[in-house]
Amino acid sequence: MVRKSSSTRSLLMRTAGAAAGLVFAGGIAAACGGAAPSAMQVATVDGNAPWMTTPSANSSSSPAQVVNLTIEDITTPEGSEPAYIGPNGKGAADLFSASAGKEVQVVVTNKDAMPHTFTVSQLGLNVTIAPEGTAKFTFVAKTAGTYTWYCAIPCGSWVMSNVGYMKGDFKIA
Repeated sequence: MVRKSSSTRSLLMRTAGAAAGLVFAGGIAAACGGAAPSAMQVATVDGNAPWMTTPSANSSSSPAQVVNLTIEDITTPEGSEPAYIGPNGKGAADLFSASAGKEVQVVVTNKDAMPHTFTVSQLGLNVTIAPEGTAKFTFVAKTAGTYTWYCAIPCGSWVMSNVGYMKGDFKIA
């Protein structure tokens, strides 16, 4: 969906905002550059899914790797649209890399006025990041390979259709 007018953006924010914290799947995900599996886990950032780990109060362990991501507006041929920016920079096809079997903590800071998701169908992972909020979650990818991530909430035609902005990959070695 192209964010051409404030009324369109407002409608999109009300629609997406009403479902914040829920898993977006099916037609929305397919329209956003990723296919959602039929049995995607319903999960929250609080940690109630197999990929989520929540350290206990007595735990002194820390993740093997912390990845900081930011969602902020960038200038595109379609105007100003939000995009993920990671350690490999804006527009990087590979957002980050990590090691198989090791816990990865991801911290996403959303500087946009609408919600976004960090969705990885291969891991059953789908975390909603609130508007102008921060989400922190952990996962362990047990096998090496290339994993595809995407935002399951339509937020801009250019960023949704170009790899490295609202969809892309990360490598697990």
